[in-house]
Amino acid sequence: MNRAPSPITRSPTWRSPGRLEHWLHNLLDGRCRFCAARSPRHPLCAGCREDLPWITAACRRCGLPLASGASECAGCLSKPPPFDRTRALWTYTDGVDRLIRAFKLRGDFSAGRLLTSLAAGAMRERTTPCHAPLLPMPLHPVRYRQRGFNQSALIAGWLGPPVIGRLVQRRRNTPPQRGLDAATRQRNLSGAFRLQCPPPRSVVLVDDVLTTGASLRELANCLRSGGTERIEVIVLARAI
Repeated sequence: MNRAPSPITRSPTWRSPGRLEHWLHNLLDGRCRFCAARSPRHPLCAGCREDLPWITAACRRCGLPLASGASECAGCLSKPPPFDRTRALWTYTDGVDRLIRAFKLRGDFSAGRLLTSLAAGAMRERTTPCHAPLLPMPLHPVRYRQRGFNQSALIAGWLGPPVIGRLVQRRRNTPPQRGLDAATRQRNLSGAFRLQCPPPRSVVLVDDVLTTGASLRELANCLRSGGTERIEVIVLARAI
């Protein structure tokens, strides 16, 4: 594998979403995105923010919400994923799903930026910052031309640098994964990614929603094959 210049595009500045919140507040004219009540300090009023389907206890490996105090779910204990930790902010329900669909399918960037701002704030309060570079889920060029943007790349950019570019190529335009079971998703994605240059020792994968985890598993396996030792995952929402 030929060594290429470092794919890290910018220097670390993330976890300071104040200007982003100000921009969203001006865009929405001081009203809550959900209930339209006056919300002078944030695009969501305090009640609607509290009512979001926050995940407070989850499997540390895959982010699946857990009712007990266990640190890993039964699935990860029996077959651990190729990533070490997952941080998912919400379940893919109760309004979060609507905002993500508006962002991903209709190009509603204000919805994506709102969720990313909330996610960044929650991660600052809850967890120790991770200083590894962020790698958004790659999108095949055909899918990119159809959609016009890569929602995962936008999320990573809004979370803040360092963001990796040109590290992994999505070389197969896999069919949409919605409605497929985990085994079929994994078969669809086999060999879908290819490294463009040597990966870093630690990396954080970024995506909008984790459903079965098939895409993230395949991407993580690709990075492991190139020598990455620690892989974490950040997603806005976790399907249950």
